[in-house]
Amino acid sequence: MFFSNNLRFRWDPLSLLSSCHEIESPLIAIDDGFYIVTAPELIETILHDRDDLFQKSGSPEDRDMVSFPSSLMNSSGDDWTVKRRAMQSDFNLRRVASGLRTTFGLTEAHLARWQTGPASCDIRRLLQQLCFDVGCQFLLKITLDEGGRVAFMALSEAIILKTRDPVRLPLGRFDRTSYRLASSREAAKTVAHAALARARQQHSGDGNAEGVGQFGIRASVEEDEWLCDEFCAMVLSGLEAMSAGLTWTLHLLTSHPDVLQRVAAEVNASGAEWATGGGTISLDAFPETRASLMEAMRLFPPAWLTGRTVARDTMLGDFFLAAGSALIISPWINHRSVRFFDEPGRFRPERWLDGRLQPRLPRYAFFPFGGGSKRCIGEHFSLMHMALVLVCILRRFILKPMPNSKVRPYPALVLRPLGVNLALMPRATAGE
Repeated sequence: MFFSNNLRFRWDPLSLLSSCHEIESPLIAIDDGFYIVTAPELIETILHDRDDLFQKSGSPEDRDMVSFPSSLMNSSGDDWTVKRRAMQSDFNLRRVASGLRTTFGLTEAHLARWQTGPASCDIRRLLQQLCFDVGCQFLLKITLDEGGRVAFMALSEAIILKTRDPVRLPLGRFDRTSYRLASSREAAKTVAHAALARARQQHSGDGNAEGVGQFGIRASVEEDEWLCDEFCAMVLSGLEAMSAGLTWTLHLLTSHPDVLQRVAAEVNASGAEWATGGGTISLDAFPETRASLMEAMRLFPPAWLTGRTVARDTMLGDFFLAAGSALIISPWINHRSVRFFDEPGRFRPERWLDGRLQPRLPRYAFFPFGGGSKRCIGEHFSLMHMALVLVCILRRFILKPMPNSKVRPYPALVLRPLGVNLALMPRATAGE
């Protein structure tokens, strides 16, 4: 049984995770020393661990292979604390909100190009390009050229392929996937180093560091490798996680015309006043839009899986865990559980509208951005800027799903949506 579960998890992880809904247990063994944790209180114990008892899964070699070892997400201990404090001011609510106007301008420029492009498209690819530019502009106040975008796109594809590879063989130099990943990562880091140098030169030249984050003002040699890795990790988060969240939201909206009609009516009723003038853009007029985004992240959380390794023998609730045990935590399970949500498999954004659902949920019944001290630092940025992009798209276009599209989730580094092909009709062309 264990052997078959292990294979099933490697080949079709979402199927195995979905089957956990039928098992009434807070901890589910799927192999010897390999467990899925479902109980919110146990998830909280793990994610809020401050004794290094539950450590991020994967060998240092594996983490270095698919990510950036100096980045915040791959740091620990005092090193993590120093970096987190240094980055925290970049992602406070005030700075995140102040960046909405720049994101609005970037989004409008991208959408203008969409209007002259094909009448239908794989919307995820367009959103990747947009989110890449949004991330670069927020972090460095610059936009990279097409070569830089291509380098990061290639790295993203290589990471997705490697993290989804269900069979890991010791092929060494014959492993083309690993070679592709290593070469594309070096190319992206070259772009990142050049972008950091350009941003520093630009902001030191004009003497204006307003709105510039740590990437634009920290220039010590000792920190250069960290900032390069951090920039790469942050940009990839926008490229993949934000574009995935937006794509899933548009897919669900176009698959539910009644909901799409309500959201579009809300956007149309807002007029243009919310985005005009020189002040901060407010998204208060768009509760239906923001609820749709929340519901999409419940059903298809981009950060669908995280893992921990038990450092030493311990008890987790009533369960004994031996040192070396592997623990899997997945929002996919709790987000779709009847224990926490009525009709959990249905797209019902209205469940979020009155603001009463989330406060009464257990802490880890809904956690699209992780939790604990290592909760995603870009949570506020992602939610606010994704909502703004959605509003801009729905103001400009009537969206319809293309016939015979076969949409499916591809669980890798993120829960990537495949096959979301949409027809884009500019509203002016449609007579609206």
